[in-house]
Amino acid sequence: MKRRKFLQVAGVTSAGVVAAGCAGNEPDRWAPEFSGSEESIPGIPTYYASTCKECPAGCGILVKTRENRPIKIEGNPQHPVNRGRLCARGQAALQGLYDPDRVIQPMKRTGDHWAPITWEQAETEVATALTGAAAAGRDRVAFISGAGSGPLDRLSDTWLTAFGSTKRLRYEAFAYEPVREANRMTFGVASIPNLNFAAARYILSFGADFLETWISPTSNQIGFAESHSPRDGQMAKFVAVESRRGNTGFSADEWVSPKPGTEHLLALGIARVIAEGSRAGSEAASLRGFLAPFTAESVSGQTGVPKEVIERLATEFAAATPSLAVGGGVAYQHAAATQTALAVNILNIVAGNVGRTVTFPAGSVWDRVGTFKDLSDLVAAMAAGSIDVALVQGTNPAYTYPGDTAFATAFAKVKLKVSFSSYLDDTAALCDLILPDHHSLESWDIVEPMTGVSGLVQPTVRPIHSTRQTFDVLLSVARKAGKTVAPAGVTTAREMVAKAVPGLNTALMHGGTWTASAAKPVRAGRDFAGLTFAPVAFTGAADGLVLMTTPSPMLHDGRGGNKPWLQEVPDPAIKITWQTWAELHPETAARLGFVSGDLVELTGAGQRKIHAIVVVYPGVHRDVVAVPLGRGHNEYGRYAKKLGSNALHLLDPVVEGRSGGLAFLQTRVSLRKSGHYALATTEGSARQMGRGISRLTPFSALAGGVERPEEPLTQPEKDAVERQAEIQGRERDLGIYAQEHPKWEMTIDLSRCTGCSACVTACHAENNIPTVGEDQVIRSREMSWIRIERYYEPMGADLNTTDWTVAQIPMLCQQCANAPCEPVCPVYAAYHTPDGLNGQIYNRCVGTRYCANNCPYKVRYFNFWDYSLEGAPKNAFPGTLALLLNPDVTVRTKGVMEKCTFCVQRIRFAQTDARVRGATLEDGAIDTACAQTCPSGAITFGNAKDGNSRVSRIKTDARAYTVFEQLNTKPGVTYLSRVVHTQGREA
Repeated sequence: MKRRKFLQVAGVTSAGVVAAGCAGNEPDRWAPEFSGSEESIPGIPTYYASTCKECPAGCGILVKTRENRPIKIEGNPQHPVNRGRLCARGQAALQGLYDPDRVIQPMKRTGDHWAPITWEQAETEVATALTGAAAAGRDRVAFISGAGSGPLDRLSDTWLTAFGSTKRLRYEAFAYEPVREANRMTFGVASIPNLNFAAARYILSFGADFLETWISPTSNQIGFAESHSPRDGQMAKFVAVESRRGNTGFSADEWVSPKPGTEHLLALGIARVIAEGSRAGSEAASLRGFLAPFTAESVSGQTGVPKEVIERLATEFAAATPSLAVGGGVAYQHAAATQTALAVNILNIVAGNVGRTVTFPAGSVWDRVGTFKDLSDLVAAMAAGSIDVALVQGTNPAYTYPGDTAFATAFAKVKLKVSFSSYLDDTAALCDLILPDHHSLESWDIVEPMTGVSGLVQPTVRPIHSTRQTFDVLLSVARKAGKTVAPAGVTTAREMVAKAVPGLNTALMHGGTWTASAAKPVRAGRDFAGLTFAPVAFTGAADGLVLMTTPSPMLHDGRGGNKPWLQEVPDPAIKITWQTWAELHPETAARLGFVSGDLVELTGAGQRKIHAIVVVYPGVHRDVVAVPLGRGHNEYGRYAKKLGSNALHLLDPVVEGRSGGLAFLQTRVSLRKSGHYALATTEGSARQMGRGISRLTPFSALAGGVERPEEPLTQPEKDAVERQAEIQGRERDLGIYAQEHPKWEMTIDLSRCTGCSACVTACHAENNIPTVGEDQVIRSREMSWIRIERYYEPMGADLNTTDWTVAQIPMLCQQCANAPCEPVCPVYAAYHTPDGLNGQIYNRCVGTRYCANNCPYKVRYFNFWDYSLEGAPKNAFPGTLALLLNPDVTVRTKGVMEKCTFCVQRIRFAQTDARVRGATLEDGAIDTACAQTCPSGAITFGNAKDGNSRVSRIKTDARAYTVFEQLNTKPGVTYLSRVVHTQGREA
């Protein structure tokens, strides 16, 4: 943006905003299309309630705008799906809006060259092709989109029918087809259930990554945190049954690792023990005959799980009422995936959970989503030349379709291929026309994740580029073709939303409408005919390793690959950024002669190959090599193109049994070393070395009131305590801590923290933290102000067993009262504020890094590059991406130390606002970005001097401690130790 243009934008008055819609050919593009009941005032944020569309979960959001441009996204507290919380992917949606590689206008491809085309020309060309296709016969037009809901989405069916076609496919790479089919077979409802994690007293997961990507992870995490954190002497136990322990499994009290492809047998074995016991539910008797073959002895031999463990899990699951079993994770979607989901249903039936922790909504967004078989059938039709026009919107099948060129080859036979993508993704690059859609923050829509919940999507900014909403384009194309498809008076998406939602302005203020909806009744019939229950046989060489393709908690199915915030957030389990890796168990790696950092070539189905970097990881089965999904795009912009590998290339398009889903877990692969490569990892030590950084407390000890004994101080530690006490005395004598000021502190409950990293992305967004890229991360130059430390804590002898747990802890500046960084700064850049913050004066800092050397928590970061400057070698905010910068936060430059500030800009804004209004700051009126977004509510912020504040009360918990408290740094961050169930698995 030019200086003059910037000054024009910064100086926009409220009158200018109102008049913007009536401007000439060059309207101010940063003025919002809808300003609601409040006017935009320079320097004062305006918030818009909307709905996140980064995945089908449909979370409500509040979009913060400054000078008419969105700068931050938060969860909407009123929305029933996420209740004010938001995941990392939702936080990163801003980078999709400001993506410097967005398609900014309609484009037409001639050969390998793309050229601009006017909207009029593009719509006319599409209308002509559609008319010709309709005249050629029925079903010659195909429309592929992502999961959709609401009246705008449903009208697209009517639109397609007008052109003589029924080939409408709502396609999601992760569509949970086995779960839906198993529910149809078991309950007569082919849908996704509502799962009440909050009410469950025992949770048993068979490969469902419900805290990461599974169905509605933010909603799941809210409920899970309620049940799995100690309260009133109770805490649910969580057991993860999975061949590869991911971030969801890290929150488990116990990990059970069966042979891959036997999860369904283990679930049935547990169900049989329950059905034969005295605690079985009322419907268990009808299933005893079916369950008879699955004895604990036979199941143990097939799964590799000891008989005693099977019987104990069954006893515990039945005794804890209500309990909850979940299953059907994408990584475990093999040839018997429907059987696994069905076995989970049976487990919930025999334990009496149906109707308590398992219910079904009257309707769901998933009810209309197609299957992978539907896509395969459409690909076959395209390959046969039966499709003349194909339109793709909101999905990227060229990337997610398995194999190498199968989709592209078939797609090439379609006469006219049209993409509505806002980005030149893998599928758009194969099309003839790109008619770029608005970003969701520029659009109107209605999202209905389930019956009774209608989330509104409204523009928070005028379109940044010459894009148009797909709905408007479809209606315009229909008019050009002489078709009438919309209700009377509806010519745009905005008019459709207004027609569908009475009292639109009121609904917009709340972010939508939601009403109570009765659960759908389920039938008692059991349609299990034709299913076989045996261990899955994988294709490929018998001596190969089973390839497990794991969804990325950050990149999902690859849709987040063009967002640097998500690329740079370390994988919560493996702690690697920007790269594709292959996980091997330590014993497997030793047998094959691999070490972490080895570059390997994986050969899968059809002798197709990819490359990945070995990571030796104890959380994977010895017979498995796990490779994450999400990278390896052929296109998709500078942050995704040719970065890493796509593990789906190693698979064949194999349809799973009854459900029509893709068999993600299908083949064995061979590995060959091809070099060595540095890992872009943020991991330090994987073990705590007895330092007690992230503490674990057995639930039995907590219930008995047993406190964790403190280890005696070493002499150097005693000397450090004395020195810090002396410094504290001097500061007290100088009156540094004025009693009339608040003391801002934070508490983090490690029993609630799941390591999801939403706080990390929120911190990036709020505080203008640059991303530095793969090469800088390799040099340990990452800039994130919060990191999630992950430590392995063995319960038994070593990590080669499954008897270990994970201790995670968010680590940020501790805002020490006796801060070791402050006295060593030669230019007084590090200082202490009267309200207890460890401040940093960027203009004073000369980058000696003495403060970083003196910090025992290692939470201060040094700018090695001008990450924020246009044209700099490591520019983190190129082009339009700079528009997401928070104007309330200094953009730091090369040679400056920086760290967490407790979002001091939020503190000062709230204090100033309260002073102007003559009001008193109430507890909870100020929240840091990390605390506000945390889906599990693990982080609390407030004034520690207020005895009634939540942060003060939490600090008195028996589990409260500070990290390295023996150093007497007096941190302003108090942690609550994580409580774990250890019964039945002590060494």
